[in-house]
Amino acid sequence: MSTAIVLPQLPQWFEGRLSALYKAKTVEEFDEAFESFVSEHATIRVNGQNVDRDQYKRMIQGEIKTEVDADVTFQGIVTVPPKGSNDSYTGSVGAFFKAVVYGRLFVFAQRESSTVSSSLNVMYVFMFQPAQLAISY
Repeated sequence: MSTAIVLPQLPQWFEGRLSALYKAKTVEEFDEAFESFVSEHATIRVNGQNVDRDQYKRMIQGEIKTEVDADVTFQGIVTVPPKGSNDSYTGSVGAFFKAVVYGRLFVFAQRESSTVSSSLNVMYVFMFQPAQLAISY
């Protein structure tokens, strides 16, 4: 019996991974979301400055602080496949998004919240490594 592996299109993959970061309720959930989104070998630039992976992780954690919940909305998303390819699973993606992160405290009967408005550009290269794929029936 064979099972077809269905990969998400790049925009859906991006939205899902980024949303998982902001919606993480525990440090463990955040770490798992971060590890599945940001490569160990990523080159990261924030406001024109190079930052390493750990600095970027701490920056995002400072915005989220594993609060109660978050609403992530994407105001615009653009994808560009690799040159000479119509592949919709790899390429570059750019997005504008807003994340409203809800805290644990109530102020005037409403949860406290903070809003993150940002743009993010990501280049994704799919690396299939059969040794890491495990399917059980």
